[in-house]
Formats: sequence, structure tokens, C-alpha cells
Amino acid sequence: MSKNSPSSWTKLQSNLQIVTASLIFVSSLLLPIFSYTKSYAAPATLLNGGLEQVTGTTPDCFSQSGWGDHDLAWELTDDTHSGNVAQSVTIGNYVSGDRKLMMTENAACAPAVIPGEAYNISLWYKSSSIRNSLTVFRHSVAGWTYWTDLKALPVTDAWTEVTATTPAIPAGTDQISFGVSISADGTLVTDDYGLTRVGGDPEPEPEPEPPTELSVNPGLEEGGNPPANWFLAGWGDAAVNATVTNDAHSGDRAYTIELNGRTQGDFKLIPTEASAPQVQPGNIYNLSAWYKSTTDQNSVTIFAHTAAGWGYWTDLQTLPMANDWTKFTIATPQIPPGIDAIAWGVSIFGDGTLVTDDYSTMLQGQAAPPPEGPATQGEWTVLDYELPIRAIHSTLLYNGKVLLIAGSGNSVEDFEAGTFKASIWDPISGVFNTLDVPKDMFCAGHVTLADGRVLIQGGTKSYPTTATAADYGGLKDSWIFDPETETFTATNDANEGHWYPTLTQLGNGDVWMAGGLKEDTTGAVNTEYFDFETEQWLPTGQVPQTWSFWGLYPHMFLMQDGRLFYSGGHTFGNNIPGTGAAIYDYQNATIAEVPGLREKDMRDQSASVLLPPAQDQKVLITGGGNINTANPGIKLTDIIDLKQPNPIYQPGPDLPGLGKMYVNATILPDRTVFLSNGGQLNRDDSTNVMTAAVYDPETNTMKPVAADPIGRNYHSSSVLLPDGRVVVLGSNPGDGTFEMRISVYQPPYSFRTVRPDITNAPTQATYGQSFNFNVNAPNKLVKWAQLLRPMSVTHQTDSNLRLVDLPIAVNNGIATVTVPENSNLLPPGPYMLTITDSDGIPSIATWIMIR
Repeated sequence: MSKNSPSSWTKLQSNLQIVTASLIFVSSLLLPIFSYTKSYAAPATLLNGGLEQVTGTTPDCFSQSGWGDHDLAWELTDDTHSGNVAQSVTIGNYVSGDRKLMMTENAACAPAVIPGEAYNISLWYKSSSIRNSLTVFRHSVAGWTYWTDLKALPVTDAWTEVTATTPAIPAGTDQISFGVSISADGTLVTDDYGLTRVGGDPEPEPEPEPPTELSVNPGLEEGGNPPANWFLAGWGDAAVNATVTNDAHSGDRAYTIELNGRTQGDFKLIPTEASAPQVQPGNIYNLSAWYKSTTDQNSVTIFAHTAAGWGYWTDLQTLPMANDWTKFTIATPQIPPGIDAIAWGVSIFGDGTLVTDDYSTMLQGQAAPPPEGPATQGEWTVLDYELPIRAIHSTLLYNGKVLLIAGSGNSVEDFEAGTFKASIWDPISGVFNTLDVPKDMFCAGHVTLADGRVLIQGGTKSYPTTATAADYGGLKDSWIFDPETETFTATNDANEGHWYPTLTQLGNGDVWMAGGLKEDTTGAVNTEYFDFETEQWLPTGQVPQTWSFWGLYPHMFLMQDGRLFYSGGHTFGNNIPGTGAAIYDYQNATIAEVPGLREKDMRDQSASVLLPPAQDQKVLITGGGNINTANPGIKLTDIIDLKQPNPIYQPGPDLPGLGKMYVNATILPDRTVFLSNGGQLNRDDSTNVMTAAVYDPETNTMKPVAADPIGRNYHSSSVLLPDGRVVVLGSNPGDGTFEMRISVYQPPYSFRTVRPDITNAPTQATYGQSFNFNVNAPNKLVKWAQLLRPMSVTHQTDSNLRLVDLPIAVNNGIATVTVPENSNLLPPGPYMLTITDSDGIPSIATWIMIR
């Protein structure tokens, strides 16, 4: 049985009385039921010590406990020491046992303590019993156990304060609970419990606003049938009799659901859309209700609301048969990002009768941060095999393999010998197919074309005439690599030679190119244009020109209005004159400088990225240096919003640790940016900076994560694989060596939970088209769908990398998404389609061609 969300809340409400097999609100209880486990810290102080906060008949975070043979009566009383509520317990006909009010023995309520420390505990009491004692329980990995009785308490008819100091907290103990035990006939009343650490700062009870009950009409007393603000939801083939009953836990009304002949489906009473409790991501909520049931086929079920609508979230626990009114209290998991409301109820999914009453939804507290480890830091693996060639250029192909190009690999000996290589690597099997290439593609430019082939332009015509010179000559030659045949086919030459050019695909599938060094080693100022349909470079006279030198590997991004944005990132030395960043209208040959970029001449081999999703039109640049100076790299991050009428860079969060150049940027499918590797100085292994970070555009935060165990600088690159891992390759320090080991980073989402998946997606789609595919997100909502462009990167440069949001709606396990109409936002070609669930966990990608 699958859990499916309704097409709309309106559909649900229009079917309130349906008790046939028609689908109302799907919630499978045949899939595994997940019990909630502790994922938050115990409170550092005593909660609700004054007993003023009450749900039902017991103060919140306290429990009426005890055992034995005697008559018993618990009562909330207004005969208090302070405030409006105290707790009374009366014992009669005593034979054995005791009774006591104590902090609830769970992680949410019992106060945390520190082993080795002692604690002052206190409370106020009145008692007519001759036997009372101050009793303490403690918690360890073995669970909750009795610890000690600190003192006996006499009869008193006036409010009397009790104070005592615990022994030193034993090793392994992390929480305590305490109260006054009554073990003879009489009445005991308690109030105003307190706890402070001996020798520490006082830990008074916090005085927040009283908890707000988030459930509307929680006692079901208002309205007709069903109660106001509630409705019957469910599905399946059972005969259903559901109605308001006067067999209530409190008040005059409760709600009963009776199922007969059920073979599939479930039913439950849940809040209407307008009455669903509003929640905040990151918070935890306590859910409670009273119930009776003649079957053990019951479960606490939660639905959640996101921007995509309502859908099933999770089942927290099953509930046993209960002949008498029984209360359950359970905490939600930490509310994931994107969820703003929840609706929950008790599902019955077997023949029998379920009666519920007195619902409660209350904020419990903030979850503690998850423990350090792979689930928060990610994890690195160095593969047990090495590269067969010097991987200077890396392109992910639509078949999942990676095209690696070395050419001469920055080896004068190989250049002079005419030994030019490329290799196609299968990261799943670990197999390489190494090829000879026709000319030296070392330091060429490249881009994935609209049909998935790869255009390579330029490379090395000549090495410097002296060892310390930078007078490389660029090639005019150009080739197209076909992943199907694994062959390179020559096109016509570009108009100038280019060594270190940038190729940026346009919305129509054509390619703009500029930058680099010409055949004569001077700067290339000719703007080049590749016509995809004819597979030809156009003559210079057919291309608008500004005759500008953009530098080497300029970071040039296509904007959604068809213009290009130069971020200021580049390779080697100083930036271009002026502000160092610009918006370039290549069609009209105009350039407008953009202000705000800090340290513009320290952006040599920085990282630039069009932040996800591309619809936001924000660009980040971070790190960088200058090979012409001895100054160490910088850690500055600047961000610009290109949708603004007058865009200007604004400071963002610094990279963690030392500043660095050679920063690799990778967009992850959870819509964060992974920033790895680098060094302080030019090609200097002794100053490699072993840090990595994840930038979250949604929160504008930079979080340190696990670092590559291998130091990498010049000629390193990173590539995102379809399964969500990141491969990092290369490094070419100044001694002429090359790092042949391969590092693989598994981001935190690889370790956190079961990943969602996609099936039956189409292999191609067109602009503006809506299409369907199946999704499975176990116990989660689908938060996002997105298209990720496969990376084609060299020298920390991939100006075509982008993640584009696909608006998504999910109904009965079928997702519907719509491709943007604007091809400037989503240039044609192969993309990786992924979904991300409400916990931020992405699926493995499936390939789709956008045409």
C-alpha cells in the first residue's frame, strides 16, 4: 500500500462523508512504521517547575507515577504555594507501594545533569501522611532506575519548603527526576519544584511565554459532526461508521471511527487546512491525545504542508489496543526546511473501533545539532587506482562517463614528442579507455553542446622559449568529441588562436568564446561565435566585436536576458582594468562595469558559480590569489544579484580557515555549493590549504566540512557524478609533478537516510513542456525538482554550470514538472534530473535531453 497525497485539500473536504473505496487521503500503514528516536538534547534546567502549564489532568513534563495496593485519587488543585495550580494525591486503604509526581522520564522533560557534579533540589509540600520521602531516579544507557531517597518528610498542614543536595552524579548518568513519595494513607500536595547545580550559576526556571496550544478545538467540543475545524480523511474498502460520541475523555464529545470488512486503507480524524497547526523548520513539537481502541491497528500519522501543497510525511508510532482511556505523548522529528504546517491524527487500519479526544500540539523546543561525522561533514575516499594521464580537463558525459583530456599535460617532453592523450573514464567500473588526440589540447576551452557532444577549441601551439616565461601560443584548431563513438572530429578553425579561452553556450545552442593567448602569444581580442547548426566558427565580420581582452579563462555566465556576466574570476595575474566585473551585451557589443568586487586583482583562480537555483540569478565568487605576487590567497566571498536594476556585489561569508586560490566549486543537487581544495601561493605544495566548505544560498552561510586528504592546487578540478558524489582530480605543483590519485567526496546527504528515487522519466523534453515521472520518497515529501548541467571544467572554471528549478506537484506518487520556456535560463543539452525530499536528501540523477 502506498502513501499518497490528495490532489487538493478541497477534494478532501468535499469527501468528508465518503466511506467507500474512493480515495480521500492516502496513508499506507503496511510500509515500515518508524518509531521516533531521541535526536535532541535534554533540557539544561527544570521545565514547568511551577506546574502552571497543564495539558489534560497532569502538569506538562510531569508524570503521576507509583505502584502498589491502595485506593488512589489524583487532583489538580488551586490550593497552591504560588500561581494557580498544584498537584494533589490522596491514598486510602493503604497496603503497599507509593505515589509521587515526578519529572517525566524522557529526553524532552527530565533535566540534564553532569557526572561528578552535585545538585540542589527543592520543592514545596503539604501532607497529612506520616510517610513521605524525597525520592530521586536517574537515567543512563541502561534506562531509568531508582537512585536514592534523600530525606524523610514529616506531616505538615502548612506549605513547607524541602531542600536537599544530591550526592555527586554517578558516571554515565545524564538526567535525573525527583519528587515526594507518599506511602501511607493521607493527602500530599506539591508545588514549585526547583533544581540548581551546586557551585554553579543559578539555573532558575526559564520564564518564556506560556506554551500555546496549536490544535484548534482540541477537545472536539465545538461544531457538529464532524467537530468544527476537523474532518474525516482516509481511503480503502472498509465499511466506515464515523460520528461524534458522548463517550468522552473530558467534556461532552469525542469522535469514534468504526471499520468493518477492511482489507486495505485507513481512516483518521485530522484538522482542516485552515486549522492545521503552523510550525517552524528546526523546531520539535509534542503531540498528545487520549484514545480507546478495540484493535491494535492504530498509528499516529502526520501530513505536512510545503509550497508544493499537502502530502504524507511520516507515521510516528503504532498504538496498542486500549479498553480504557489512554494518553499518548510523542515528539515529532525536527521539522525539515520547507514545511510550514502539519496535520496529524490517529489512523485506524484494521477492523474495530477507535475513539479519540483531547488532542494537543505544542512547541517542545529546538533540536540539538546532529553529531559530527559523515552525516554532517561528508566523507572522502581515495580510490585504489590512479589516473592513466594528466587530467587537465574534465567533462561529465551524458552516459555517465568522464572525458579527461591531457594533451601534452604541461610536459614539454611530451609536447616535443607529439604525445597528446585523452581518456574516457567509467567511474562505476573504474575502467579507462585512453586515446591519442590529434593536437595538443592542453589548456583548450570546452563546452557540452546541445546534442551532448563536446566542443573543444584551442590548446597549445607552442611552449615558452624560456623556463620562466608565459609566452604560450594558442591553437586555432577545434574539434567535436562524440561520446557514442569516442572520437574527435575536426571543425573549421577559429579566427584566432586561443590558449586558455572560455566557451559559454547561449540559449539557442550556439557558443560564444573569448579570452586566452593567440598563436603569437599575445592576448586574443577577437570574439568568436560557433554556429551549432552548421558546426562552424563564423567569420570575424559576422560577429559583433568590442576588441576587448578578457584575460585567460574569464568566468563568463549566460544571464536569463541573454547577456553575459563576467564575475571577475580568471586565471593568472591581475584582473581586467576598472571594477573587475561587467555585464556584456555581446549582440550589441557593449560592456557595462559592475561595482562592488573586493580585491579584484586577487581573483586569479578563484571560484565563481551561478548559484542554485539559476532562476535567482545570483553569482558567487570566492577566494583567489595572484601568481605575480607573493601575497597569500584571500578568503573573501562576494555575491551579486543580477535581477537588480543596478547590480552590485555584496560581501558574503568568508571561506573557513586560510585564504586560498585554486578553489573548486561544485553545485550539489541539494542546492548547496561545495567548495574544496586550494593553496595560498602559486603552485606551492607546502602552502596547500586543507579545508572544504558548503555554501548554502538559502541561508547565506558557509559551513566547514571534511577536507580532501590530498592537497591540490594548480590544474585540479572537481566533477559532480550522477549519484551525487564529487570526484576531485589532479594537481600540478611548480616542481612539474602531477597528482595521479583520485579523491571522491560523499556529501552528508549520502549518510543521512534513505534517498528518494525517480523512475519512468522521459529521456527528452522541450521548452515549456510539462511531463510526468514516478517518485518514491520514503516517509518524506518531495520538496524540489531540478535539472543540473553536467560539468565541463578546467582551471577552476565552468561558466556553464547551473541548477535550474522545475516547479513540481506530486499526486499519488506521480510527479508533474514543467520545463522553463526561457532557453537562456536553461540552454539546450543533456541535464541530470533529480528530486530533493523535505529532509534535503537528493535522488540519484536520471538523464534528460532538453531541446
